[in-house]
Amino acid sequence: MNPVPTRTAAAADPVSRPAGSRVYWIDTLRVALTILVLAHHCGVTYGNIPVWFYNETPHDPSASALDLLVIINQSFFMGLFFFISGYFIPRSIDRKGPGSFSRDRLIRLGLPLLGFILLLRPLANLHAYLTTPDLPPFPIFYFLSWDPGPTWFLEVLLVFTLIYAGFRALRGGTPKPYDTDRKLGWWVAFGVLVGLMVIMGVLLAVWRQFVPDGTYWPVIGLPSPAFLPQYALMFAAGVLAARRRWLERMPGSLGWVGLGLSVLAVLVFGPMLMSGDPAVAAAGGGVAMAILGVGISVALLMLFRRVAPGTGPIRRFAAANAFTVYVIHPVVLVAIAVAMQGLVAPAIVKFALLLILSVPACWLVASLLRRIPAVAKIM
Repeated sequence: MNPVPTRTAAAADPVSRPAGSRVYWIDTLRVALTILVLAHHCGVTYGNIPVWFYNETPHDPSASALDLLVIINQSFFMGLFFFISGYFIPRSIDRKGPGSFSRDRLIRLGLPLLGFILLLRPLANLHAYLTTPDLPPFPIFYFLSWDPGPTWFLEVLLVFTLIYAGFRALRGGTPKPYDTDRKLGWWVAFGVLVGLMVIMGVLLAVWRQFVPDGTYWPVIGLPSPAFLPQYALMFAAGVLAARRRWLERMPGSLGWVGLGLSVLAVLVFGPMLMSGDPAVAAAGGGVAMAILGVGISVALLMLFRRVAPGTGPIRRFAAANAFTVYVIHPVVLVAIAVAMQGLVAPAIVKFALLLILSVPACWLVASLLRRIPAVAKIM
């Protein structure tokens, strides 16, 4: 029997890949984004943005570099997660139908969300509770500090998914596939890229006048509602791109365009972020986050399509466990960070050490958990 090749003819030519076949380079990109999530939370552990279950007050300027990493990550990585998720939903609904698909999503997204809130969040919060004086009994503290943590992504994705499934149910029938046997024209792809940036930039600039950056929505536990229009548009863009297989057909050179526009956005709109006028800062930040969110996402999509077309045992293992890693990583990161708290070192050194230790630890724990049949069926 011939094993799965690391590079096939179809993988080398993404346009020729049959619709519905496994897109290995997107699996690899998902793994990379999951590692970025870990890096993001390692960064807030030792940086100047204390929005995590465990934080250490920084005492050296290297923490500012971690803050920059967090800001750059925030500009695109969750939006790209929503785009990738949306890209695979239409075909799944085609196969299962809106009703069956919705029930499946309620299980595969809803149960991990509940599992984190009920089982894992108390563990991630335990150290903060034990080391903070004058707190109420733990059950009361648990309810007062209610927060889905990073699984807010599952919460929002579930809402987006059910809305789209409802739309498909009302529309009825299965949309006909488009002709995807040829590459997408460069100017058409460029127009779509710029159009998405413009629409998103306008919406974010207006939205942030009412929901400024740094806003937190309690109850639903959304830590970045200032980015909500980006998330919704990236999800919608993924859904629209799926039928035409834009990711496989898009010219690779568009990645350089996205990267160039991202750099330009920082140079042009960066000074607006420092404005003393909140309205100007919010508008400049909204436009910058739109261009960065779309531009960096396209650059990464085209990069991974080019350099990671096939697969192999390590990448299959990493991809199979990436979703579980996303759900369980707060407990692992906090446990390792608490064990390291006696280490005296610059913030960026502790960040690097925590990340190096956490990545294999998270995948190990995830793989062990997925040996449990009930867990494996869901995650």
